[in-house]
Amino acid sequence: MKNISINNEPLELNIDKSYYIIDALYLSDIKKELSSTNGLPKDEAIRNSVFPYTDTPFAKYKSDKSSFFVTQIKKMDYDEVIEGDASFFSTDTGLIALILEDILMELIKDYNYEDLVDSKDELINEKYWEKLVSKFNSTDIGLVLANMNSENDFDGSGTYRII
Repeated sequence: MKNISINNEPLELNIDKSYYIIDALYLSDIKKELSSTNGLPKDEAIRNSVFPYTDTPFAKYKSDKSSFFVTQIKKMDYDEVIEGDASFFSTDTGLIALILEDILMELIKDYNYEDLVDSKDELINEKYWEKLVSKFNSTDIGLVLANMNSENDFDGSGTYRII
């Protein structure tokens, strides 16, 4: 299982585990800033050191079901963001990753955004993705690509909330 949602397919997640929900491009910023760090810094430290200019660089989500549905992503106006509420995130690319908190640092060691989106025939390079995530369980990480032609709120760049 690839755990990729291109046409609003649900992702399979671990129940009662905490996930980062973050723009795939922003993972490069985390990699650049934290590659020499031993262990995962606290969320607030990541926000302040890697993303000092935005309040919503990533969301945190604890799954209470084994499936994550794209309909759980709701578009918000920036003035609707509630300070300190970790369910809000922003995206520039419309390609987001759901990453189990425990594997973030290990994942970013080998992560390269340009390789992920470098594909002649597809929206993402699925061969690169499969190789990148092969050492993890399929429920540890997933990708969601915004679909502008769907009736869901997740249609590209903007500020969103996980409900």
